[in-house]
Amino acid sequence: MINHFADSELRDHYKKLAAESVAPRAAQCTKRGLLDKNSWQELSDAGIWRLAVPSEWGGQGGTWWDFAAAFEGVAGGGRDLGFCLSMLAQAGLIRSLLIYGTEEQKAYWLPRLLGGEVGATALTETTGGSDVTRIKAAAVQDGDHYILSGHKDHITNGPVADVALVLGRVPAVGAHDITLFMVDLHAEGVRRGPAEDMMGNRTSPTGPIALDGVRVDAKNIVGGIGSGIDAVYNTISLDRLLYGILAAAYLDPLLDEVLEYAKQRHAFMVPIADHQYVQGRITDTKFAIEATRWVSYGALDALMHGSPQASLMCSVAKYHAGETLKLGAETGLRVYGHLGYMEGPCAQALRDALGTVIAGGTAEMQRKNVFNQMRRLSDEVAA
Repeated sequence: MINHFADSELRDHYKKLAAESVAPRAAQCTKRGLLDKNSWQELSDAGIWRLAVPSEWGGQGGTWWDFAAAFEGVAGGGRDLGFCLSMLAQAGLIRSLLIYGTEEQKAYWLPRLLGGEVGATALTETTGGSDVTRIKAAAVQDGDHYILSGHKDHITNGPVADVALVLGRVPAVGAHDITLFMVDLHAEGVRRGPAEDMMGNRTSPTGPIALDGVRVDAKNIVGGIGSGIDAVYNTISLDRLLYGILAAAYLDPLLDEVLEYAKQRHAFMVPIADHQYVQGRITDTKFAIEATRWVSYGALDALMHGSPQASLMCSVAKYHAGETLKLGAETGLRVYGHLGYMEGPCAQALRDALGTVIAGGTAEMQRKNVFNQMRRLSDEVAA
């Protein structure tokens, strides 16, 4: 597994790109609540979305390890957690198409996403939240089209996305009716609400998508009618582990800065780095970062090899991501003290970090998934 993620050259390349593009624009984009489309296009042009895509679909023929290394670079160099959450959503959509898309779907949709169009995965609704099996969006067949109607809420990239993978029902087929549709969000009948006014991660615009009689070609059903739930559970596994990879890479430079400040700031005639309570906070954060990084690497390895443990491991990575980001951001605020509590990088990091215990499936839902997977694996052994 080590060889897969040891591509420091790839990581360093994207770290430099992000430091020159994402980082300088982050504060202004946060203030205005905007996705940094300029940086998004620059990274797209540099080929970040092509890394894990086979060459026959316009990619560079690498693996998701290559993307993970580049993603780490963007997280560390860009220092914009919200921007990375939008990237994470795009990566999950691309993987969905690669696994479940037909050749025609891949030939049509992938070039758009690889070229810089923004994608979304529209699963959640107000009634269900993390329980996507309670969705009400539905489609009825009309010749070689389906007429799709419904309302999706809290969709990452929703206000700015060009295309979306939409989870809906096809009630006419019976109980197993949950289905995925690829939808052009510029189509007639699509309405996107304004970005939600969130306390953090404002550079990842999140909001509603309304579908009012949207015509979707039957050829743009992804994975077949009724296969939506299995496809969703598989593909969101990548999203979950990427949260962990993001958490570690984003916090690495933050913790370096905290340590340097602790060495320079004096209290009671010695650097505060000499006080055990400061050492304890810093080392607790380091322990959490490394645990999150390595469990996320393990989850990616399990996912790429189709391990029965993959779903469980991905949920473990997602759970640790949120808790580690929260701990790391709070450590920054506490060590900087009053300076950390003032409006600025520490306060922003904490606001952004708190969102990750909710986004991508709450911490409580990750516990539920881990327990269910443990029980499933135990039953399989017993059988």
